[in-house]
Amino acid sequence: MDRTALVVGATGLVGKALIRLLLTKNYYKKIIVFSRRELEIKDNRIEMVILDDFDKMEEVADQINAHDVYCALGTTLKQAGSKEQFLKIDVEWPVRLAKIVKEQPLFKQFLMVTSHGADSESPLFYNQVKGEVEDELVKLKLDALKIFQPSLLLGYRDEFRWKEEIAKFFSAVLSFFMVGTKTTLWTIRGTEVAAAMYAIAIRRDSGLRKINVRKMTQLALK
Repeated sequence: MDRTALVVGATGLVGKALIRLLLTKNYYKKIIVFSRRELEIKDNRIEMVILDDFDKMEEVADQINAHDVYCALGTTLKQAGSKEQFLKIDVEWPVRLAKIVKEQPLFKQFLMVTSHGADSESPLFYNQVKGEVEDELVKLKLDALKIFQPSLLLGYRDEFRWKEEIAKFFSAVLSFFMVGTKTTLWTIRGTEVAAAMYAIAIRRDSGLRKINVRKMTQLALK
């Protein structure tokens, strides 16, 4: 079967790792990358769909027809600039994307990256937003919805940055107390999240599944 993947959020840590991983596999004949700017990675299997304003994504609906949709859209409140823009990027856009691809003839499954602690009832704004996008996606009753909930994301660097490593350590410790759970929060690399997403995708299971940090790590090691 000539399968097609759609990757959205390909310029982020997980998205970049996902593109690199998919290009090492022969599972997909075509990889559509839906982005607001061009990728540095070039390959004859990659088909770029560039749209500088995702508020107009319905205009390219016929170009984002794929069996498996990997959505790694997400930002930070600082990068977004306001809570309204943060909600648009982290909730509105993924939900609109899911509604569009659901109606496409090839669509089989939607794989979404959210966060550990996602809960629409959380007093923490970030966790609340991640919970909201999960709730809205579930309401769409997609044939297959896989939700990945990483904690602190790590990425490989060309050089050692000791200040950044210290910040990551304290972020991990603080997030344990802020989320208010007895489950240990592990850091996880973007490459591991990508590997877990691919491993789940090729199983082609239907229905809803949420994959936590521990399970993602296990999948990435296989």
